[in-house]
Amino acid sequence: MDLHILEKTSQLVKLGKRVALVTLTKSTGSTPRKEGTLMCVWDDGFAGTIGGGMIEYKVIQLARKNLELTRNEPFSFDLNKEAELGMSCGGNVEGYIKIVKPKNRIVIAGAGHIGQKLYQILKESDFEVILIDDRDEFKNLNSNILIGDYKDILKDLIDNENTYFIIVTKGHSTDSQVLESVLEKKSRYIGMVGSKKKVLEIKNDLKSRGLIIPEEKFYSPIGLKISDGTPYEIAIEILAEILNVKNDGELRNRRNY
Repeated sequence: MDLHILEKTSQLVKLGKRVALVTLTKSTGSTPRKEGTLMCVWDDGFAGTIGGGMIEYKVIQLARKNLELTRNEPFSFDLNKEAELGMSCGGNVEGYIKIVKPKNRIVIAGAGHIGQKLYQILKESDFEVILIDDRDEFKNLNSNILIGDYKDILKDLIDNENTYFIIVTKGHSTDSQVLESVLEKKSRYIGMVGSKKKVLEIKNDLKSRGLIIPEEKFYSPIGLKISDGTPYEIAIEILAEILNVKNDGELRNRRNY
């Protein structure tokens, strides 16, 4: 087992990168490497080898294409076809490309009533959950809260394209500050609490300073319109919206299928 390849894959994923894990599943004849051989490929590098030469070159190219598409795919090469591969050692190689992505992550900016309810609900989920706030009084409320300046905390946060940002801070000003910092980070979803009037004011302010909000992933006012206005149900409607985005869902009742 190429343990160092798995360790390298894990290291890169923790740094927010997608990685293509290449596994040889079948190797017959005079092929350079045997079944079970591993190699990992990322956007600007690779580790390990499945034998070098034209086969490895083609697999790396295929792996990088699949990284862009986030697609798993088998591959097969016949080494007897000299004209196709420029190799004549004979044999056959088959394998599989598995895309390993950074873990889905939810960052909750604001540890008030809604933020705390969201954190409690998400503790049993598969999301990596990060709760942040700038108020010292929350230090003893939850040992898992990151306390400090929002801008500094978010700046130090490792980029992850599968991040869902929830902005529910103590007020208009800090919501705007967090949104501005979040725009510099990779993300799949940005949700911000507030009225339509407040949202428009913040958007106009950012626009006047040359900042562009990606409308395709900006959800504000945040959440589906299903709650009774209590913190618990607002948390549920925010999470429901995130799951709809994450899973490319459909907003309709299952009984209508």
